[in-house]
Order: sequence, then C-alpha cells, then structure tokens
Amino acid sequence: MTAGTQSRAKFIAAAIISLSGCASIISGRHAEVAIDSYPSNAHVAIHDRRGRQVASFNTPGVATLKRQGRFFVPAFYTATISAPGCQSAQVPIGSTLNPWILGNIVIGGIPGLVVDSATGAAWKPKRTEIHQQLSLIDGPNRSPAYSAVETQQSDVRAAQYTSDQSVQKSAAPSRRR
Repeated sequence: MTAGTQSRAKFIAAAIISLSGCASIISGRHAEVAIDSYPSNAHVAIHDRRGRQVASFNTPGVATLKRQGRFFVPAFYTATISAPGCQSAQVPIGSTLNPWILGNIVIGGIPGLVVDSATGAAWKPKRTEIHQQLSLIDGPNRSPAYSAVETQQSDVRAAQYTSDQSVQKSAAPSRRR
C-alpha cells in the first residue's frame, strides 16, 4: 500500500467513525420542551408518570426533562397549565423513538443500542413545542383582572363605533333651501 492510499484509508476510517455517533452522544439524557400559552404568564407544573413534580415555571418557558422513565422505558409527563380566570389544561408529553438510534444499527451494533436504551437517549419527546390556549371561565369564578380587560376592550369598541357614527353624520351634506 502506498503512503497516499494509506492516508486516504485513514481519512475514510476517521470520517466513518466521526459520523457514527449514537443517540447518547448526539442527544444526551435530557430533552427540552418549550411551553407557551394564551394568555401568557400562565403557571406550568410538569409531573412524571408517578405524580412527582419535575418542573415548574410561568409561560413562556422551557422544561428540561429526562428522556427515560426507567431502564428501557420512555419517560411520560403531564403538563398542567393554569391561569387565573381560565380553565386549567392538562397536556400529555409522551415519547417516541429517537431517529439517531438508527446509527447504532448501521455502526454501533448491540452495545450502542444497550447504551442508548440505558441512558434514555433512545427516546425523544413527541412534541418539543407546546402552544396551549386556555379557555376563560364564565360565571362567578371569573377573575376580576380578565373581566376588567374585557370591559375595557368592549368600551373601546363602543367608543370607536360611536365616533364612527359621528363622523358619518358630520360628513353628510346638509340641504339648505
């Protein structure tokens, strides 16, 4: 083998090794899920399948969650999003297979599959972004803050309607005889 052929073979081998990263190397043990709501500044509490709270913040925010529930079992979470004057929403955060695990089938083999499953990197959240619209509560439980905003908005619309009618009346030609 010539020196040029050897260096070319080393380069190809290095390229194959560097491109053969398994899901553990590429994705890691945790995944981020961004959660936003309307109205914003809603409280988010995320619980795992055992009911333990694993994250808490106000929207918009990002939760860093473990990919694995138990050995070889994907994680499952429930996000409860709540705001004053609104009905709470419960959003499931399930997992699916991480496509980077296919690198193990091509290059990593059984050891790579075992490592990825053991670390949780074999899984990824089904949704990495959650946008939740909360429904307003009607009746006596309605928050005064939201009611005041709605009242102000309807007052502004009424004022605009009244001023539009005034403009139309004043713009009408007068008939003098």
